Amino acid sequence: MISTTSIVLMGLAGLFSILLPFLFIMVLRRKFKIRWIPILIGAATFIIFAMVLEQISHILVLKPGANGEIHALVDSPWLYVLYGVLAAGIFEETGRLVAFLLMKRKHRQIDSAVSYGIGHGGIEAVIVLGLGMLNTIIFSFIINSGSSIVDTLPAGTVESITGTSNITYALGIVERIFAIGVHIGLSVIVFTAVMKGRWWLFPLAIVLHALTNVTAAMMQAGLLTSIWFMYAGFIVMTLITLWIAYSIGVKQKIQKNP
Repeated sequence: MISTTSIVLMGLAGLFSILLPFLFIMVLRRKFKIRWIPILIGAATFIIFAMVLEQISHILVLKPGANGEIHALVDSPWLYVLYGVLAAGIFEETGRLVAFLLMKRKHRQIDSAVSYGIGHGGIEAVIVLGLGMLNTIIFSFIINSGSSIVDTLPAGTVESITGTSNITYALGIVERIFAIGVHIGLSVIVFTAVMKGRWWLFPLAIVLHALTNVTAAMMQAGLLTSIWFMYAGFIVMTLITLWIAYSIGVKQKIQKNP
C-alpha cells in the first residue's frame, strides 16, 4: 500500500514543478528583462532536441528490448554512463546553439539567454517531475485498489514506488531548482559563444552538461548507491556552471544594473 502522505507529497511535487518556472521569473525579473519569446523557444527546443531527437538516438544506440531492458546497462555500465551523459550534453547544447543562432538578430541581450534557460529548464521540470509524479500517483491508486491491473504494470514498478521514501519527493523539488539553475548557466555560456564568437565555450557547455549528469547516470547504472553523493555531485557541478556563466556574461549585466 502507498500511504496517503506519500500521495500528497507526490501531488505537491508535481504542482511545484509547474509553479517553479514562474517563481524563477518572479525572482530574476528584478535583475533581467525576462522575455516570453525566448522562454517559449527554450521550451520548444528542449522538446525537439531532448524529447524527440535524443530519444531516437537512444533507441538506435541502446536498442532497448520489448520490456525496456537495456543490455548496455548490465553488460557495460561505464559505457552506458559515458554515452548517456554525452548524448544529453551534445543534443541539448546543440539545440541551444541552433536556437541562439536563430535568435541572434532580434535577441542579443543576456536577458534573452536567462529567459531561454527558464523555458528550457522549466519545461523539463514539468515533463520530468510533473508528469512523472502524475504517472506515479495513478500507479499508486492502482496499487492501493488491489486491482488485477497491478500484474500488468511494467516490471519493478510496484517495488520502485513502494520503496521510495517520502524525502525523495522533496529532493525531487530541490533537484529541479538546481536543474533550472544549470540550464540558465549553460544558456548564458552558449549565448556568449554565439554573440561574441567565443566558440570554445560551446564544447565547454557540452562537457559541463555531461559532468552535471555523471552521478545520476552512475546511480542509474548501479555504479553509485548513495543518493546523497549523487545530489552532491550534481549540486557542485551546477554551482561551477553558474560561476562560469556569471564570470563570462552575467557579471557585466549586474554591474550595469545594480
